Amino acid sequence: MLVLQLGPRTQEVAHGVVHSLAGMLAPGYVPAFTSDGLNHYFYSLTAHFGEWQENEEGKVLWVVSPQLVYAQLKKIRVWRRLVGTEQRVLCGTRAMLTERLHGCGLRATIQTAFVERVNLTLRQSVAGLARRTWSVAAVPAELEPQRSCVCILMWYQAYYHFSRPHESLRLTYTNINVKGEEVVRYRNRTPAMAAGLTRRFRVKELLLLPLPAAS
Repeated sequence: MLVLQLGPRTQEVAHGVVHSLAGMLAPGYVPAFTSDGLNHYFYSLTAHFGEWQENEEGKVLWVVSPQLVYAQLKKIRVWRRLVGTEQRVLCGTRAMLTERLHGCGLRATIQTAFVERVNLTLRQSVAGLARRTWSVAAVPAELEPQRSCVCILMWYQAYYHFSRPHESLRLTYTNINVKGEEVVRYRNRTPAMAAGLTRRFRVKELLLLPLPAAS
């Protein structure tokens, strides 16, 4: 969960999400992107992944990176009822997207299931972001009076990565019980553990960990 952004689905918010993500990537690396049918992401991605080039006429133009691969899953609804979907590749080719997804061990399906699952997990974990609740917070202004617009999301992001075990990441191993039988056991892992970055932190350890000095 690299970027968390709270706010309406506007061009400004989309630019904030892509800008934060681009700052975390290795120099020159351009990942493959998939999203829903919101066009704001297309303008943000093409504005961040590219470079200024001078053409034959001496004009300097912005050229989108040929490594950028971006596809959309547009959901077609009639009176809030899903009646169909449309898959569109806006940057790159379908073959390039298939190669990228297969390289990550995924199927070549254009989908939004992963980000929707993360969004649901976030809403279930942070009370202020849950739907139909007394503590709902839909815009940053509703969180800022408690100075928690950033604090809550940053704290949950740290908890999600370093303390919260994920069943999809757990490791399977076998053990022999007192009867001599082979029993299947599971070793829980956090995303940080699965990435090989660190061990699992208890919540108390995470809260007491000193923050690095601001640069």
